[in-house]
Amino acid sequence: MKLHIKMVQLLAVVLLTAGAGCMKVLEEQPRATIDPEYFKTAEGLEGGIAGIYSSFRGHWGTQIFTQLFNGGTDEMIRGGAADVQHNFTYSSLMKSNTNDYAGFWNSMYININTANGILQFGPGAQMDEGKKAQLLAQAKFLRAFCYFYLVTTYGDVPLHLTFSTAVEASDARAPIAEVYDAIIKDLQDVAAVLPDQPAAGLGKPAYKATALYLLAKTYLWRGWSAAATASDFTNAFNTAKNIIDNKGTYGLGLWPIFAQGFLEGNEYGIETIMVVDHTKDLKFGENSQTGTGASNLKENKSNFFFRPNYPTVNANYPAAGGAYVCVRDVQNGRPWQRVRPNMRYLLDVAFANRATDSRYDGTFQTIWLSNSVPGSVKGTTGAATPRGTLINGVDTAIRMADRVVTPAERAAFKGIIFEPEHLAGATVPYTSLLYPSLRKWDDSTRADMNDYSDRPYILFRFSEVYLIAAEAALKGGGTLQQAADMLNALRIRAAMKPGQTPGEYAAAVAAQTITPAQVTLDFILDERTRELYGESCRWYDLSRTKTLVDRVKKYNTEAAAGVAPGHMLRPIPQQQIDLVTEGPAFPQNPWYGN
Repeated sequence: MKLHIKMVQLLAVVLLTAGAGCMKVLEEQPRATIDPEYFKTAEGLEGGIAGIYSSFRGHWGTQIFTQLFNGGTDEMIRGGAADVQHNFTYSSLMKSNTNDYAGFWNSMYININTANGILQFGPGAQMDEGKKAQLLAQAKFLRAFCYFYLVTTYGDVPLHLTFSTAVEASDARAPIAEVYDAIIKDLQDVAAVLPDQPAAGLGKPAYKATALYLLAKTYLWRGWSAAATASDFTNAFNTAKNIIDNKGTYGLGLWPIFAQGFLEGNEYGIETIMVVDHTKDLKFGENSQTGTGASNLKENKSNFFFRPNYPTVNANYPAAGGAYVCVRDVQNGRPWQRVRPNMRYLLDVAFANRATDSRYDGTFQTIWLSNSVPGSVKGTTGAATPRGTLINGVDTAIRMADRVVTPAERAAFKGIIFEPEHLAGATVPYTSLLYPSLRKWDDSTRADMNDYSDRPYILFRFSEVYLIAAEAALKGGGTLQQAADMLNALRIRAAMKPGQTPGEYAAAVAAQTITPAQVTLDFILDERTRELYGESCRWYDLSRTKTLVDRVKKYNTEAAAGVAPGHMLRPIPQQQIDLVTEGPAFPQNPWYGN
């Protein structure tokens, strides 16, 4: 796509001082045409880089993107208010709704063209040479980043490495081998230039470990693909191991307890490699006014999508009548019910070892305390159920059990207990509206209960480097012992739970430690769920490993009948196909064009 778009927005950088720190934020300056001379200025280089980073807000943490890349997998199924339901079930409606993916496609190519302009004309900028070199490296990383997501989402894609200002009517898809080569070259180049750690006060823009992380993942993807080279898995393993061996140099590490990586305030911490930044500022953060319902499409609403409709649970549930046992407030979040966990897979397979693995509790909220009004005072009287009167802030009003409970347990519990709907004997089952809630993206700092989150969206985590290394080792890039060692680093970390005795921790470590004989592809995919659930990478994992069809048929009853091998690629947006009016027709991916 050589810019079938007549206006490109370049975003100039301004600096805002907030508290003790200083962060880069963005001011939009739409330009109907771009003079290449603009990229020969410091303002042009900085504005272009900032604009690309800003564009990521329009995808990760947004409503449709979250459903497109989490739904239709073994991990997640439709929530009661899901939007793109055809994407969850792989119905034939996907064929007539390919433009669901147009925003992502267009944004990536706008970014690529901006990066190309910076790389083509930026070397002529009259500015500090060291700073210029860093900005050019950022542009090259971002171009590689965008092409990585394009090739892993769509397969063969147009490959353009020079700046374009003209509207063209022809375009063609390049083979994935060429795209992967371009990505790898860019990442190798920038890994030699970017700093070992980001400068203080800048959050987590790309630095050396970011480039190496994406390089390792690119080798891994290519190794699975038709463009594979003999050294891909070895290169993936060695690159990932290099990050791990030099984690101190890069300021990286694993938090002692799994859940710490997602605590509010830890977004730029030791386990984070890259984030999509957000800010409370209305203008520069591209946000809506507080209290107006979070209407901007680029706001981070990841704190909404996975929430069940907890405010509808009344005191007599499942019968009618009685007050609501828990009302909506800032702490409990806004219940959009777009996506829900597939408990058949999660409880029975991925998180089966909940007694010794802290990651289920670190991933899901399973209890809601009584609050009869928003912000209820602890100790005040809440709703009265047939089993007693709840005390606000003390008694559990809603409990999402991970098993079938006994009648005696239910009778002794003042609140309402839900049970997994797939288990025989469940009397008050989970529903499409009521289920455990993903807690990774919760935000208790919002001014209003319906507000967006201004937390940075964590995109790349250090823990995944161990998973990349393990998968590469399994595929021949290392040994099974090395794969087990990489997995055990995460599994032993997961054995740590708050309040454990030394004896309990030792027993959990023993239970969590695996041998090389236990390392299989299915085990690694389950481990990726335990570590990365809800981080918008599951469809990509199943696509890369060619396991989408098998695992969806095995675990996801709502998508099993519809899933097909063609779904390991997403569709080319029809908008793109229609814009190619000269030369050979622009082909659609198989299945979607049939």
